[in-house]
Amino acid sequence: MTSKAFRALGFIRRHSTNFSSANCLLALYNALVRSVIEYGSIVWSPYTTVDICRIDRVQNSFMRFAGYCLNIPHPPHDYGPLSQALRLVPLSVRRDNFDITFIQRLIEGQVDAPRLLGELSFRIPSNTRLQCNFYIPTNKSNFSRNAPLIRMMHNANNHIDY
Repeated sequence: MTSKAFRALGFIRRHSTNFSSANCLLALYNALVRSVIEYGSIVWSPYTTVDICRIDRVQNSFMRFAGYCLNIPHPPHDYGPLSQALRLVPLSVRRDNFDITFIQRLIEGQVDAPRLLGELSFRIPSNTRLQCNFYIPTNKSNFSRNAPLIRMMHNANNHIDY
């Protein structure tokens, strides 16, 4: 997936070196690169640091290129000023937001998946101190701990507004 995204990013780099519009570069990035990276992320969202860094490297590479084309001053290997100037949210935050949105849509009935809805473990509060909406079972392995529904319930529990 990252190699396909890097190929699309290489295409953008080859054909848009003279672009001076941030909106145009962002439209190309969102359409050709980020769509590849985020396709199906609700199911396969990475949990190892190696995989997360591999995916973030694609967006960082785009931000370096956009910073060069748009003459955005930034220190080396510091992508904060570039992400603010381009209004790009980190990909991990986007994946967490996708998870929370999917859980909300599943509960509200906008996603027709009764089997998935039956797999959710709602927590019935017995006191007001614990504000978790979902019961997260204890897991012995990283694989089961990061299964899609368990990961989504965990993200929803950690989300402030949910």
